Amino acid sequence: MTTWERVASAFDNPLIAKDGVSRMRTWRAPLVLTLYLGLLGIFGYAVFILFVLFMTSNGQVGAAQVGATVFTFLAFIQISLISMFAPALAAGAISGERERQTLDVLLVSRVSALGIVWGKLVASVAFMLLLILAALPLFAAVFLFGGIDAEQFLVTQLLTVTTAVSLGATSLFLSAVFRRTLTSTVASYGAAFASLVGTLVVGWLATIVIWQREGTLGQTLSDVHPFVFANPLYALYIVLTSANGAPMSLGKTIALLFLVVGPGGNAGPQLEPWQATVLVQMVVIALAVFGAVRLVRGRRVAQPRVRLEPEELEPVEEVVEA
Repeated sequence: MTTWERVASAFDNPLIAKDGVSRMRTWRAPLVLTLYLGLLGIFGYAVFILFVLFMTSNGQVGAAQVGATVFTFLAFIQISLISMFAPALAAGAISGERERQTLDVLLVSRVSALGIVWGKLVASVAFMLLLILAALPLFAAVFLFGGIDAEQFLVTQLLTVTTAVSLGATSLFLSAVFRRTLTSTVASYGAAFASLVGTLVVGWLATIVIWQREGTLGQTLSDVHPFVFANPLYALYIVLTSANGAPMSLGKTIALLFLVVGPGGNAGPQLEPWQATVLVQMVVIALAVFGAVRLVRGRRVAQPRVRLEPEELEPVEEVVEA
């Protein structure tokens, strides 16, 4: 098989077609899409009006400033909305099949455990990618004002996509752990809050400890704890506000993870916050998929691997009716 055929075969999954068609045929899909675009449009227009009125009252207004401000607010609103929709879309992927008593039907089918998990993940993430794709015209309209370059636009969308996929994979894993959709949904929202807000709070508290040990508390610093450095919100903020990207070496990142400060630790490649965030999210996706596959595979009855030849089978006595 060629590379293209292998990629195409990965998406040739009956669960992707079944879940995708069933989701798009209901009234919830257009409602969620309308609500998502409506909230983005309302917040973006409100920020535009308030910023223009504020700058006009001060006698200072520039098109580039307006574009950068509106784009920044739209990016943070979008990643917040995606974080709210991702657990709801993926938390019931496996637990919902268990509640409908259709999981056993999938387990006895020819679809492997990896195929079940992969199909559920792609079906859940595909709708989130549709939301992100539908919002691109709103972000593209900001280019009329300027203030945002193409690299910032692409990195922002990449961070949004990887955040959506990582939250979807985590919610899918929790859906395989818990038997009830309500429990998995609550746990998924807790995991999303911990990954976005919890790591940011804990990271900043650890960063304050690092600054106190360095004796540079209150100064303009670039050394932050890896919990902050690999946080999607912080990475998005650095991409949109910092020109140099605030890079940090891999050795220093590992040292600061254990609150070790000193002149050394600058070994390794330089990583920007968005690069570290994408790497961490890729690891989370791989671990979540692996864990979900293990849980689903544990419910499947082991199939015999040795196929007996016809001559090796025991003869069966024929029953002749009298």
